[in-house]
Amino acid sequence: MLTRMTDKKELLLLSSKRICMSRKYFRNISILAIVSLLCLAVVQSVWVYRMYNDSVTDFRRRVESAIYKSIYKAFRMDAIPGLADAKYIKINLDDFSLYFEPNLMELDALQPYYAEVLYHDDGDPRVVMKKEERPALNNPMTTVVPIDDDGSYSLMVCIETPFEVFLGRMRGLIASSVAIIILLAGVLIYLVRTMFRQKTLEEMRRDFTHNITHELKTPISVAVTATDALRNFSADADPDRRSRYLEIVETQLTQLSTMVEHILSVSVEGREYKYNPTVVYLQEIISGLIQGAGMNAGKKPVFNIDCPSDINVMADEFHIKNLLATVVDNAVKYATDPVVGIRVREEEDITIEIEDNGCGIAKENLGHIFEKFYRVPTGDVQTVRGYGLGLYYAKQVVELHKGTISVRSRVGKGTTVTIKLPKNEQ
Repeated sequence: MLTRMTDKKELLLLSSKRICMSRKYFRNISILAIVSLLCLAVVQSVWVYRMYNDSVTDFRRRVESAIYKSIYKAFRMDAIPGLADAKYIKINLDDFSLYFEPNLMELDALQPYYAEVLYHDDGDPRVVMKKEERPALNNPMTTVVPIDDDGSYSLMVCIETPFEVFLGRMRGLIASSVAIIILLAGVLIYLVRTMFRQKTLEEMRRDFTHNITHELKTPISVAVTATDALRNFSADADPDRRSRYLEIVETQLTQLSTMVEHILSVSVEGREYKYNPTVVYLQEIISGLIQGAGMNAGKKPVFNIDCPSDINVMADEFHIKNLLATVVDNAVKYATDPVVGIRVREEEDITIEIEDNGCGIAKENLGHIFEKFYRVPTGDVQTVRGYGLGLYYAKQVVELHKGTISVRSRVGKGTTVTIKLPKNEQ
């Protein structure tokens, strides 16, 4: 006994370590994906900014080139740059404009501008000449160029920077960068979601294995105990005791066989269910189900049945029985003092409603109850055993019959399962 307890503790410790490692692994993967996406966005942004900044720098260079060309033609007629200084300087902004605007046009930089001649004395520069009034410029770029050799005069040119033109030329680049970021963000989100789904599926499979181990262990232990009593404690000498022990063994083995068949019927991926439709009267099936309901859980449920005897469907009797048995079993085992209402009515479809007064299901869990191996989280306490396969199987059967199944529930109030099946003529 002590050895078994030690083994269980070691298994629990190992399981908790694996869960912690798994959570840490997925957390690190998520952080890495987010950081990678942010890095990509930063790199793309820096690249676009540098391209934009290069366009502005190139525009400034072209404007300065046009200014220097115009100055030497308009102001310093006898000067040779780098060889001879000008003997005299003539300052005329009208002449400057005659040269400057064609030079801007030639360099594809013609934009609204204004020019002023500044005189530099001991104080701040003074405007000594300007051409007309200053126009209103958007995003002006200012360039100051000396006119004479001793730096007493300089020419200041303010020209409008065509930011919209630059952005227009980069529109395709910006759009492609944004599209790449969005695409990669979508791919990363999809991958992370897929990984978390796989993680959730793995956790559900682990819970399924844990639950089914306990479920299968109980009847086996009872059968082994009864057999041991027959063999070692002379129980076979008493016909009544022998009969009782054999009945216990038979009951447990029948229960074990039922569980195995149920698991095999729904646990194989991609299994195609056999479908043999016959006319099935629902009242007969429901009456048979409620007779044995609650026996395994040791409960005595109260059933309120409203099912006309003439309502029938064209369905596979085996699967319909298992479908209703699954839903009724859930209605019984999740309530302390179960009161189950079963209503069947014929409308556009055959509608079956099974309502209970159980613990209910939270809204955030309702969307997952038909998933394979899913069980509503209850922490480390499992008051109700199960495999997480029942409602998955129920949905498969309903869809096999071209019907629908839905669930409404309120925590602490109960749950209502609604099954709709086509009429025979459909």
